[in-house]
Amino acid sequence: MRHSVKIAPPNSLLFISDPVGGVVPEWKRGAQILSSPSCISFGCMAFMDGETEVTLGAGREVDPGGIPAFDGVLETPNRAVVVSTVERKTILDASVPDRRTRVRIWGNRPTEPDQVIIGLG
Repeated sequence: MRHSVKIAPPNSLLFISDPVGGVVPEWKRGAQILSSPSCISFGCMAFMDGETEVTLGAGREVDPGGIPAFDGVLETPNRAVVVSTVERKTILDASVPDRRTRVRIWGNRPTEPDQVIIGLG
């Protein structure tokens, strides 16, 4: 269940949530990853500088080793997760077994990563 896509998203920002959406986390200056119980936002490479490769999959399959930049739990009442743009365009999706899902995020650098891995479960 590993899927990848390369994208230069508007505003260099992507969201992880249940397909129905969630409460967007409150913006904080300088934060790369923000979360609420129902939505996670993360920044990626500036869209004018190029594409970011985003990979979504089961945590055990995509874990690159090392400490994730984010490790938390997301409400997934519809037992699915989507990665979407600020325009609500879904770029990746996956089914999950539970109504709450552990999400870990790794980036290849602390700011403006051009490789982001999202591990579920």
